[in-house]
Amino acid sequence: MSHLTQQDRADIRTALEAQRGKLIKAMQSALEESGQTQFAEVLGRASGDSADEALAVTLGDLSAARLDHEVRTLQALEIARKRLDEKDFGLCEDCGARIPVARLAANPVATRCISCQSLFERTHAGQHHGSI
Repeated sequence: MSHLTQQDRADIRTALEAQRGKLIKAMQSALEESGQTQFAEVLGRASGDSADEALAVTLGDLSAARLDHEVRTLQALEIARKRLDEKDFGLCEDCGARIPVARLAANPVATRCISCQSLFERTHAGQHHGSI
């Protein structure tokens, strides 16, 4: 049985939708900016400074990494949105403990309690999976 009340779920849904909306706007803005990027101009110059070109490539890579992170976060938010009404939503996937409502409202994609998430981060450092 879930420890979350209907009001808890409504509050988490509101927080989730706010985060989702903010993320989508940020992604749209980043995509619009990427079409007008000044870094492409640096890369296109025939007599460009190699340091300028290296900086442009690095900044482009950072932009791509940021967008990749945002896409993965959006996917996690979509999964959380679909799971929100399931009875096991809000229970730690590792130990089954109740994840506090405050944690879920702040981070609706959390799938672990603080203790299990901390352990996961220590044992899986540098890997690209797990709770956000």
